Amino acid sequence: MKLLHLTIILTFALTLSVAAGASLEKDFLNPPDSARPGVYWLFMDGNQDRDEMVADLEAMAAVGIGSVLFLEVNIGVPAGPVSFMSEPWQDNVVHAIKTTERLGMEFILGTGPGWSGSGGSWVKPEDSMQHLVGSTTKVRGPAMFEDILPIPKPHTPNQFAGMSKDHQTIRDKWYRDVTVLAFPTPLKGGAELVNKVIKTLKNVNPYSIRGGRLVKEVQTYITAQADYAEPDIREIIDVERAVDLTHLMTADGTLKWNVPKGDWTIMRFVARSTGQTTRPAPRAGHGFECDKFNADAYRRHWDNFQGRLIEKLGTLTPGKGLTTIHLDSWEMSSQNWSDGFREEFTKRRGYDPQPYYPAYMGLVVGSLEKTERFLWDMRITSQELVLENHAGAIKKLAHEHGLSYSNQPYDMNPAGNIDLGSVADIPACEFWHYKSFPDTLYSTHEAVSIAHTMGKSRVNAEGFTTAGMQYTNYPGNMKNQTDWAFAMGINGIIFHTFQHQPLGEGVKPGMTMGGYGVQWHRNRTMWHLFAAYHEYITRCSHLLRQGVAVADILYLTPEGAPHIFIAPESALAGATKLKDKKGYNFDAVSPRILNMRAKVRKGKIEFPGGTSYSVMVLPRIETMTPETLAKIASLIKSGATVIGSPPVKSPSLVDYPKCDDKVKEIAKKIWGTLEPPMEKTERKYGRGTIYFGGPKPKELYPEYDSTASILKQMGIAEDFTSTGSVRYGHRSTKQQEIYFVANKSDEPIKVDCTFRVSKGKPQLWNPVTGERRSLLQYKVEGALTTIPMQFHPYESFFVVFPRKAPKQPAIAGEVNFPLAKPVATLQGPWGVSFDPKWGGPEKITFDELYDWTKSEDRGIKYYSGIATYRKNFDLPHQSGKKIYLDLGTIHDIARVRLNGKDLGVVWCAPWRVDITDAVKTTSNTLEIEIANRWPNRLLGDSLEPDKDVRTVKWESGFLEGKEYKTGRYTFTTAKGYGKLLPSGLIGPVQILVNQN
Repeated sequence: MKLLHLTIILTFALTLSVAAGASLEKDFLNPPDSARPGVYWLFMDGNQDRDEMVADLEAMAAVGIGSVLFLEVNIGVPAGPVSFMSEPWQDNVVHAIKTTERLGMEFILGTGPGWSGSGGSWVKPEDSMQHLVGSTTKVRGPAMFEDILPIPKPHTPNQFAGMSKDHQTIRDKWYRDVTVLAFPTPLKGGAELVNKVIKTLKNVNPYSIRGGRLVKEVQTYITAQADYAEPDIREIIDVERAVDLTHLMTADGTLKWNVPKGDWTIMRFVARSTGQTTRPAPRAGHGFECDKFNADAYRRHWDNFQGRLIEKLGTLTPGKGLTTIHLDSWEMSSQNWSDGFREEFTKRRGYDPQPYYPAYMGLVVGSLEKTERFLWDMRITSQELVLENHAGAIKKLAHEHGLSYSNQPYDMNPAGNIDLGSVADIPACEFWHYKSFPDTLYSTHEAVSIAHTMGKSRVNAEGFTTAGMQYTNYPGNMKNQTDWAFAMGINGIIFHTFQHQPLGEGVKPGMTMGGYGVQWHRNRTMWHLFAAYHEYITRCSHLLRQGVAVADILYLTPEGAPHIFIAPESALAGATKLKDKKGYNFDAVSPRILNMRAKVRKGKIEFPGGTSYSVMVLPRIETMTPETLAKIASLIKSGATVIGSPPVKSPSLVDYPKCDDKVKEIAKKIWGTLEPPMEKTERKYGRGTIYFGGPKPKELYPEYDSTASILKQMGIAEDFTSTGSVRYGHRSTKQQEIYFVANKSDEPIKVDCTFRVSKGKPQLWNPVTGERRSLLQYKVEGALTTIPMQFHPYESFFVVFPRKAPKQPAIAGEVNFPLAKPVATLQGPWGVSFDPKWGGPEKITFDELYDWTKSEDRGIKYYSGIATYRKNFDLPHQSGKKIYLDLGTIHDIARVRLNGKDLGVVWCAPWRVDITDAVKTTSNTLEIEIANRWPNRLLGDSLEPDKDVRTVKWESGFLEGKEYKTGRYTFTTAKGYGKLLPSGLIGPVQILVNQN
């Protein structure tokens, strides 16, 4: 395996070398397979067929899908006959992996059954995620106490634990004794912490569904204060008088102790399983999540899942077949204990945590400040163990087998999203369809920030996750959000979801993932036409992986865990779920990554292989560890510009109270004071500058305009501005500046776009067609280039500035976007052919173009599928001009053939094709293939006379082998089809000719 790993490394290095020397222009026209989009390939608990799996994969490859992310789940769809991890199941999956290798595709394997986590039916409770819990016994002395101490009950599992009754029974039986402590009973039983559930890592709720039915509010971070309002000292556990009685308790829990005078509290501490299970796993794989603090626990899990499949596969092929192990969204919440935790804590923090164990139960020990600091240290230790012994263990095992590791580090993650994601080779995120409830915008900011600060060129995203939007999405209505993702910095879209279709070719639309997913699979009516959209994604993804991303603002996150980065609202513009970054792009960085990787070069904070930033903005937090503050001091001293106020204390109990003195000492050197002035102040420190003072920010970070004003004061203009509704992204290479620009409105616009570039003659690269041309009209003023541009609705381009191209003035009389005017409209009757298999007439004449749903013919009104329009026409000679066929309005996607020549697929504005080389002056034969969506036929099949006229059943055992009533033409496991959707070629269909 070492030889294989070396081969992969050498192959990868050679690939990089070839890519660096290849022509980007050539790659733009024919982008590499490595940039192709992927799909989540979801299987519904045992509904699996080997031949249909091959058919799935071949259908994907045929339309430009480059990878599959394999997961199997149970979300209520009736189960099938192939049990998870049975020998037939393993053979089928291995065959599928080998099929992807044959097809030149990548196979990404999840870390476990279900769609998140790493666990399974093989995980024993001692290998599961654990909490430290305590029971309380009150005694009075002087007296001899001899009794069995009560076994502490496990915490109430969170609402997403997913335990079965059997799991609950196993969990209730298992525990491991940890220690027994006694201390003088504090007044009123002891003061309790506020927000103790998250502070003690009993549970971390999902931020993405905040404000919904299940979760109302979620803290994005835990504030480590400089000062606390201490409770009555009599309510505080006296840590100095705490007694360790562990050695006095026998194996059955009996404690014999000579109690000193006074009231005493005895606490028996044990480890308990958190109860978190793999979710939503197939029945045979449903089990406990493995211990995230213990690398051996994960290895045992690996041996039961990934290891068994890899053993059957044999030698792996670099770049195709099985390439990646993926940890999907973190939905297993938190743990705060594992065997050996005390030793790890002592080694890392330098003091024994045992006297503070009552704090795990929310009690105040020593003082409120000391308790908060201890819990801060506990959470940091927990974070480090997750990063090293779970994420790190996955990555290590993946690399041992020549595989990459990717992860989505959100949503209930106790270890800090950015830090967890930083371990991955490929950081990833998720964006839901903008009309669906969960809002995961923050996860895109985090993943992009991880890539830019960790020097990763690729950012994957689970894209267009939906709930309840059955078969309604298609390339045309997804383009705007696709472009939003590209501008955000995402450059690897993996569609959610392609459900495996085991029911056979004639059963359509077929299997769904319940009500979830964008239904991106081969049974879509227009699947064969998706290739054009996939090619667009591939072109954009490839260009957006070149060089490094350009950004100006770096937001430092607060120290501590858990943490979710939420960008300042003022730094964003646009609708709720499609908010765009403004003219000064930003990223976030954790203190851990800053300490590991940041340096200063030419006055900017730079991350090797990644982005460089003009300013770093500190969070409005009064505490910071001496180590992080010392790093910031060194950056400023080396020339960095930082915005923020001085911290005054450490959040940690490490080296307390000397740590606070160190913080004050460093802060005074940088800021010259610990009290921010009333006015905004600029102070030099070494070669750098610190800006501080003025009105205190209401939120964690100052308003965007405040930060922008400092950048302008530094002589740095916004990276991109426009006079209209245009979003952008920017990558910089040694050869060129690459801007992605997109109209984010559903109207055509004419705008002036200004780019922070002063060298190179601008070029327009069209990612829909692959065409490239010079932009002849532009103006250079100082460090900025302004270009007049035109966009059709939701249209997008790349504007590329080659560094070596000569700087030339605009050419008088030339325009950037030649005007195309209509010279003919194709009127009169059209011959139209529908597919009778789906209820439509085989041949019919339309006297005029109209919406199918307006037809009196049920076969047309409720038709879903492909219809071909045919027409003959003549066209007078058009000398030396570009000629286009404009389709006007279509629902939903079209392929155009003229005189037998395939002119491609029309899927977005402008709804036209170039016919210059295909059109004749007489006897032109035009064919336009139109596809609409499934809801129309599904709705028709839910109404008389087509409702429930068939009974389907699979003797193989699919869908539990039950009988199902279904409509005349269709069958699907989805429910709810909504209303009729506009369909067909509406027109007007016109011939356009360029006037310039």
